[in-house]
Amino acid sequence: MDDKIKSLTISTLRKIIGDFDVNSLEIKFYQTFKDRYDIFGTFKNKNGIYEFAISVDKKGNIKRDYVNLIMPIKINDDIDKKIHSE
Repeated sequence: MDDKIKSLTISTLRKIIGDFDVNSLEIKFYQTFKDRYDIFGTFKNKNGIYEFAISVDKKGNIKRDYVNLIMPIKINDDIDKKIHSE
């Protein structure tokens, strides 16, 4: 994956939601146009697991953004405990 896309994604998500775990960032799909990048993926922060879809130009200006909480962290931890305890 292009480091420029990853760095643009990190800086854009920090503008939108603030702090998050950069190591949890998973870019599942990206598409390059002549003047912008469309990027889709997931990440975690202290509140939960999120999915995002953003469109940024090559300078890092946000054109469109969508960030959605998929699962609160407490529910994810409970599921992991139940799965791994058996």
